[in-house]
Amino acid sequence: MVSKVSVWYSKQVKIHYSEASKMKDVDHESSDNWKMDDHVDEKERTKIIVHNVNDITNEGLKRLCNNYGTVVNVYKPKSQSYAFIVFSNENEAALAIKQLNLKLGFRYNADFAQEKENVSASPLNEPAVPMTDDDWEQASAKRRFNVGFSLPLPITFPKREPLGTSMNYRSTESVTNLRRTDPELFFRIYKVSETFESVQELDYDAKLRQERLEKLQKVATNDCNNYDDDKNFTHKGLSEKERESFDKITFCVVCKGYGAVYCVNCRTFYCSVQHQKQHYDEHKLQCGKDTIKQSQDAEKSTNVSTCNVLSRDPLPPKAKVFITSILTPDRFYVRSAEAGADREYVKTIGDCAKAALGAVPVVSVQKLAVGDIYLAPYELLGIHGRVLVTEVGPDESKCVFIDHGLVMYVRNDTFLFIDDIELMYRKVQVYKVCLTDITDEYGEREKAIVYLKKLRGHPLQMKYRLENNNIVDVQLHTAAGDSVNDRINKLIVIPPIICSERSNDTGHDVRREAYIMYNEVPQTEPSLGTNRRIIILNRTTILLDARVTWIALEDLPYLENLQNMLECYGKKVSEFRQPYVPREGEMCLVRCLNRWYRGVCHETAGDGKPAVFLCDFGCMTMIDLSNIRKIPAQLATKIVRTHDGIVQGLAEAKADGLTLDSIFLDIYLTENEPIMADITKQMVTKPMLGAAESEKESQIMLNLHELSILLKTREVNK
Repeated sequence: MVSKVSVWYSKQVKIHYSEASKMKDVDHESSDNWKMDDHVDEKERTKIIVHNVNDITNEGLKRLCNNYGTVVNVYKPKSQSYAFIVFSNENEAALAIKQLNLKLGFRYNADFAQEKENVSASPLNEPAVPMTDDDWEQASAKRRFNVGFSLPLPITFPKREPLGTSMNYRSTESVTNLRRTDPELFFRIYKVSETFESVQELDYDAKLRQERLEKLQKVATNDCNNYDDDKNFTHKGLSEKERESFDKITFCVVCKGYGAVYCVNCRTFYCSVQHQKQHYDEHKLQCGKDTIKQSQDAEKSTNVSTCNVLSRDPLPPKAKVFITSILTPDRFYVRSAEAGADREYVKTIGDCAKAALGAVPVVSVQKLAVGDIYLAPYELLGIHGRVLVTEVGPDESKCVFIDHGLVMYVRNDTFLFIDDIELMYRKVQVYKVCLTDITDEYGEREKAIVYLKKLRGHPLQMKYRLENNNIVDVQLHTAAGDSVNDRINKLIVIPPIICSERSNDTGHDVRREAYIMYNEVPQTEPSLGTNRRIIILNRTTILLDARVTWIALEDLPYLENLQNMLECYGKKVSEFRQPYVPREGEMCLVRCLNRWYRGVCHETAGDGKPAVFLCDFGCMTMIDLSNIRKIPAQLATKIVRTHDGIVQGLAEAKADGLTLDSIFLDIYLTENEPIMADITKQMVTKPMLGAAESEKESQIMLNLHELSILLKTREVNK
């Protein structure tokens, strides 16, 4: 079949051979004797028509055809499935026709436009047939990008045990030790939410706090205690009013500390059972009595608890409380805000801080044991507090701060003895509560935690129900009467952005609403240093410039949390209502392989399948418009913690003959597995096109340990 281009071209050429033959001394074979008449309609032959472009805008059509030449004008009639494109010359228009008709699966049916042509709908303008996998691969191969297309890596996130103490209370060792100390399970905690954003806990100057602590230790250490055998013990650094409170206090005969128990026969006081045993032989000679038994009787007579268990007073049905620590958005610890309870709480905090001054480290005397109560540094306040050990480790041990309800891992060498038995088992004043009607959506839970932290120090009105000694169905209100429960739900839930099918009728255009560009999204700086553990997420570009996309192993929990948030939100907007075409560089939500990802629109070619860069996985892929949604700002602005890096020495080895096949990559650049690497940053000179000067930019260099050993061995064996 003869194409329209050939027919048109043959009509335009007229050979004036007869006139030339009449002329003398003329070479009839010369090209000068072959002439073409100027056609008045030649300019119109730069216009082409394309069909089946319902979902493509004028700007999209221009971008689609820019690769074939200079697009002078684009016109698409309203509510029509065809459009006209005008090029600068005929050759460009012919090339566009050829290339557009070669595109598989798009059915453009491009052709030259005729003057005053009555264009009807294309007979092939039936609903598009879904492409097969082979068609998709062939269409992808024809895209005009110099980057490799790849699918996101299905990461195997390591299984992590949530920070809590519930499992410790069920272990065999805990039944005899932990439950003996905490029989009412005050500190049985199921889960503590992780925080991935850098949120400052308290507004204080860490340097100033450390200076104040060092100054206090210099003037208030046990070495500065002055005492005389015939006089009462005094402490430096106290005011006269504070000194008066020590007039009637008795002191331990061993360490001159506060005497909590005594011998009923000779009135010899001790601060603890340990010092009582230490002084036993000497005391037996002086008193001649069984002092240990007598001191135990004395403890009972002075109302000092010897059963070594934690106890607590009940809260009234309606109470004012302060938040002490947050476990999850719906579970946290509170304490009574009543004046008497508040004084007792502050006194306990102060007594623990004083007891830590000059206290003996536990590891210097004995091993740590589950169920024991010690002192440990409470970093939020910069002082020591009581802790209940729930799990002992080789270097760190898990414990609960009794007066706060916070679960933490503490270094073993920082635990200190509590010599004061009364202080060790003083009544617990914190209560674990469970809020009612809190959403289980995996949304902005960290914002809810930040909100609760801001409520610390503000009295809250609490209503609750007691069930099996557990405080449940809690409702909290601020002093202004605002519901804390409702506020938490509003912070967690991310409302869906729905593209309604009637948006054109109502005048509501989702695309015109606020949007986030990729250059507005924050990105963390990589942690430089040696012996870093990383995960390679994408190595598609390794053959181009020895570059890979990677993430630090400690950032995997953050990525897992982000993906859970995207999956939760994606379920809300999974139903396709109307196509959403993002701008170039705009953040969007995309569905790929039945999972949701954050994407950056890299190119809108106008064919309904934009190229999208999955910024958290470092891969480029084509996404159908039916799988693209507008992303809320809460998700779009989450920090990107993945990075690009140049594999050190790989480009040179490749140039020297090293074959980078799939087996080599699977061994030395393994995806989805931790790899040891040294991470550095260096400045490189990048030439700029058309500029006399070059531009300097920083690049992250990855020295992969196993690959480095191979490359060094290869150099030696040359």
